[in-house]
Amino acid sequence: MTGGSQLHEETGSDKITFRLPTHLKERYKEQVDNMSADLEEYVRQQVTETADAGTVEPYSDPDDRELAVAYRTLCKKRSQSGIVRGETAKRVLAQAVDHVDQQSAMRLLRRLEDRGYVHLQSSIPPNDYVAVHVRPFSQRASAEGGAKANI
Repeated sequence: MTGGSQLHEETGSDKITFRLPTHLKERYKEQVDNMSADLEEYVRQQVTETADAGTVEPYSDPDDRELAVAYRTLCKKRSQSGIVRGETAKRVLAQAVDHVDQQSAMRLLRRLEDRGYVHLQSSIPPNDYVAVHVRPFSQRASAEGGAKANI
């Protein structure tokens, strides 16, 4: 990473201080023109990458093709909170998966639930509808140990 120009464009700035072994600091100073600018650029990149990583990407698809298509379809339809209304889920599954109608879509949802891809919650007021909680597992969550490994 090489810095060179000051990146302090915004009004107001915060100072970050941390301890570092002297030999490591000296080696770092040899590699960059401006340590502050270089570190600021690094922080900006990290924040941007983290924001991009926030997009919902399933960690791994089920081995069964039918379940994989169903899971991907539900991931695309999930709300910000991870929910797809039961009727919507059954309708989109019937459209996306070959030889599945809305009645057999419920069996498909139960198979996904058995494998941990979704959680079905029924009898939700006021209309007693089914909510499908879709559980996407990001690559980052898996690397940090936060996702199920044996889906």
